[in-house]
Amino acid sequence: MPVHKRGDRWHYAFCIRGVRYRGALPEARTKFEAERAETKIRQEAYEGRYGGPTGEKDFAKFVEEVYKPGRGTINVLSTTMRSTSCQ
Repeated sequence: MPVHKRGDRWHYAFCIRGVRYRGALPEARTKFEAERAETKIRQEAYEGRYGGPTGEKDFAKFVEEVYKPGRGTINVLSTTMRSTSCQ
């Protein structure tokens, strides 16, 4: 179900190539308007214009560089992290 109503707002949720996209559509007043807005967002995601990478570095590389063991800091982030990708 790509669009659904939560309270008085429409929301979208979908996955493309294992990346999850979701958000609110506050300008949509009807299901038709919400579906049209979701289609536009989905098309932009397919074309790579929407939801691109926000940082220059991968998070794992950032952790390795900033929180390396032996720098006098406790290596708190060494625990196993799970990926939250769409299946």
